[in-house]
Amino acid sequence: MAFDLEPGGDPRGPWCPKCKLPVMKGQPQTKMTFPEDPDGSRGMSGLWHGECSRPFWDTFSHVLDMLGGLKK
Repeated sequence: MAFDLEPGGDPRGPWCPKCKLPVMKGQPQTKMTFPEDPDGSRGMSGLWHGECSRPFWDTFSHVLDMLGGLKK
């Protein structure tokens, strides 16, 4: 890759695992870590665009609502 020679890697930022586009500074983003891929080597964990991570959060919040929500 051309940016492999750039100090610090790709200047556009990390790449979203879902849409395969760079997550640029200032864009809504979510750090996602999956137990099956804690270091991101399998292409699942990492920095995701906010909209790309939304299906996971929608499902998670639905499950929490069914279980009675978060207790404080």
